[in-house]
Amino acid sequence: MLMANGKAWMVLAGLVGGVVIRPAHAVLGMDAVHPAFEIAQVPLAAKYRTMGLAFLSDGRMVILTTGKIGGGEIPDPDPESAVYLVSGLDSPAPIAVKIADMFRQPSGVTVVNDRIFVSDRDAFYSIPSNSNSGDPAANRTKIVSWPMSGHWHQWVFTPVFKDGFFYAPYSGSIRQGGPSDVPATSDYSGAFLKWDPEAKTMEKVAGGLRSPNGAAMNDAGDIFVMDNQGSWLPGCAFMHMKPGRFYGHRQSPPQAPNWAEALPYQPPAVWIPYPSQVTGSATSQPIYMPKGPYAGQWLAGDANGPGLTRYALEKVNGEYQGTVFRFSNGTANSAVHRMAWGPDGSLYLGSLEHMGNWPGSGLMPLYRMTAKAGGSAFEMSTILSLKDGFEIVFTEPVDKASVSAAGFSVKQWHYTRGAAYGCCRDADEARSVSRTEVSDDGKRVYLQLSGLKAMDYVAAFKISGVKSAAGKTPWDNEAWYTLNTIADRSWDPHADQAAISPVRPAPAGWINASHAGAGILNVTVDIPGSWALTLRGLDGSLVSRLNGLGAGSHRISGGRSSIGVYVLEGRSAAGVLTRRVIF
Repeated sequence: MLMANGKAWMVLAGLVGGVVIRPAHAVLGMDAVHPAFEIAQVPLAAKYRTMGLAFLSDGRMVILTTGKIGGGEIPDPDPESAVYLVSGLDSPAPIAVKIADMFRQPSGVTVVNDRIFVSDRDAFYSIPSNSNSGDPAANRTKIVSWPMSGHWHQWVFTPVFKDGFFYAPYSGSIRQGGPSDVPATSDYSGAFLKWDPEAKTMEKVAGGLRSPNGAAMNDAGDIFVMDNQGSWLPGCAFMHMKPGRFYGHRQSPPQAPNWAEALPYQPPAVWIPYPSQVTGSATSQPIYMPKGPYAGQWLAGDANGPGLTRYALEKVNGEYQGTVFRFSNGTANSAVHRMAWGPDGSLYLGSLEHMGNWPGSGLMPLYRMTAKAGGSAFEMSTILSLKDGFEIVFTEPVDKASVSAAGFSVKQWHYTRGAAYGCCRDADEARSVSRTEVSDDGKRVYLQLSGLKAMDYVAAFKISGVKSAAGKTPWDNEAWYTLNTIADRSWDPHADQAAISPVRPAPAGWINASHAGAGILNVTVDIPGSWALTLRGLDGSLVSRLNGLGAGSHRISGGRSSIGVYVLEGRSAAGVLTRRVIF
C-alpha cells in the first residue's frame, strides 16, 4: 500500500511465464517475488498474529502469537496470547501444539540452548517445559518485570541473548497518535535494556528510542534495532546499538528531559524514507543473512505493508552506515513482522494483517522463503562511500556501453528532529554526477559527485538505462544511502571487489564443532590460510586459544569435566564467525 497525494493506492504486477512485468521506475508489485527466491505459505491448519519466531535444535518452530493488537491499552491475560511448537515443517500438514498461554500482549520470543523465553507486556518469562503436558497457563516463570502503562507502544521487543545477558529495546513514552508529550513512564522509557536471567538484575545500556519493533545480532556480535518514525524521529531507522549513546527520541516540553538526552548522539546507520517510498511506515524485526549471495547484509519487514527490504552496510571511521533497497514482495495482504532462519536454510516469515496505518486484528499465515535453484537478479548489491562520490556494486557485470552520467540521478536531503509528528525533512538538493567509470571486473560503477553533505543526510539514487552484460534490466532501480561520514577512500577501478568488501562475513560452516567427550570440544576448520580460534566463558573469560593454518580438526579443552556453555570465535582473512557451544 502506497500513499499518493494523501490517497491510498496499490501497485499490482502481472505475471507472464514467471516474469514480473512492471513499469520502469516503479516500486515492486504486490506479487513480485525476488527472482532468486520462492515464497510460499507454510501449510499450517491455523493462522496467527505472529509476535515471535524461533527454532529449537530438534527443528521444531516456536511461534509466539498475540490475542489482541490494540492501540495502547493493556489487555487482560488471553489464551490466544500463546507459545506454539510446530513439528513436521517439511510435511504437507505440520502440527502446531500450544505449550504456554495467558500472556497479556507478548512481543518477542528468544531461544537459548533450547530454553524458550517470552517478552510480554508486563515482564520477561521463561517457559519451563517444551511439551504440552499440564496447564499451558502455568508453564511460565517470571524472570524480570518492567513498568506497564497505558501509553501507546509500551513494550520490550525481541530480546537478543549475548554473552550470558539479554538485550532488548524498550519503547519511549508516547500517547496514542504518536506525540511524545507525556511524562516518561519510568526511568527505563526509551532505553536499550540489559538484564541477567539468573541474577534478575536490569540496567539501561543506551537510550533515546521511540517505538522500536525488533532487534537482532550479526556474526560479529553487533546488535541492531529498528525504530519507527513519529515525534523526534522523522523516518524509520536501522540503528547499531552502542553503550552510552543517545538515539534521538526526546520527551517533548514541558516534560522533563529524558535521562538519555545528556548522552552523545548516535545517528542511525540507515534512515528509511517515510512515507512508503521504500516499504510501509512501521519497520519491524531485522534479520542478518549469514550466507548466500547477500551474506553480511540484512533483511527487514514492515508491520504496515507486505514484503521485505534489504540493508547493506559498510564501516566508515569505525561506524556503520549504508543503504536500504527494496528486496521482495509476495506475501499478499500479510505484513511481515517476525522472521527466523529454519534448519532447512529457509527464511520463515511470520505476519500480521496489512491494514494501512496499523496492523489489523485478522489472523494471517506464515510463509517460507527458499532460495531458487539457479535463481539470481541483476541489481545493486551495495553502495560505498568515496571521498569524491560513491561506487555502486552490482550483482553481475554491467554493459559498459549502457553506463553514463545521465543514467544516474542523485539527490540528498537532511533529517532534523522536532516535537511535531514526523518532523522534519529538509528540502531535496540535487547532486550532479560529473563522471562515471566502470571497474575492470565490470561489477562496480564509480559516480563522481561534488557538494555531498554528511551526518543524517540521505542520498537517494535512481538509475536508468543501465543493463547487465547479458542484457538484463535491474530488478529495482532505486536505493537510499545514509551518509553520516564521507569516507577518505579513493576510487580504484583495478581493485579486487573482495578486498574492499565493507562487511566480510566468514564463510558459512568454516567452523564446525562437536562434543568429543567430557569437557572436550572437537573443532573442524575448513578454510585455507591462517586462522585463530578463541574459546571464552559466557563472562568473557579466556578459556583457550588456538592458532593454525589450513583445514583440519583440533581438540579444545573447556577446563572442566562438567557440561558448560562457551563462546567459540574464529578469525581469519575471510572474517569473524562466533558460535555458542555446549560441551
